[in-house]
Amino acid sequence: MFAGLFIIAFGLACLWASSNLTGGRGANLGPGSFPRGLSFLLMAVGAVIVVQALTVVGPRLEAWAIRGPVFVLGAVLLFAMTIRGTTLNIPGLGRTDLLPPLGLLVAGPLTLIVASLAANERNWTQTLIFSACMTAFCILLFKVALRLPIPVAPWAGW
Repeated sequence: MFAGLFIIAFGLACLWASSNLTGGRGANLGPGSFPRGLSFLLMAVGAVIVVQALTVVGPRLEAWAIRGPVFVLGAVLLFAMTIRGTTLNIPGLGRTDLLPPLGLLVAGPLTLIVASLAANERNWTQTLIFSACMTAFCILLFKVALRLPIPVAPWAGW
């Protein structure tokens, strides 16, 4: 039921976010037509989930393991903080650098290693090989093939 309520709330947030876009009518669709249509579809799916949760008897929910979400979310936040660095602008004190920009070469493997802590069982050799391969793939895809301005190793000049 809570998943359905969350989907409805997300649909409402999307509807609100697209409220300043013109919708258009009939064959003259505007830039707000598609986001609003998807918002209403999200809310409809959420309503179906809520109705099913209230009418269908299913198995009881087990206790939630908090380890997985904490480490995966922590890995995402760590990537965001390390890829380009993290600074704080404190009024009266000025700018404070918390982390220097480490680039994809360091942030990629670090993120995958922290995310691997979400599992109860892990093989460190496989984790390190996987993180090295995924980092190389991301560098080839985003920096070489797509030519995106992602810092690879700003501490080394590239």
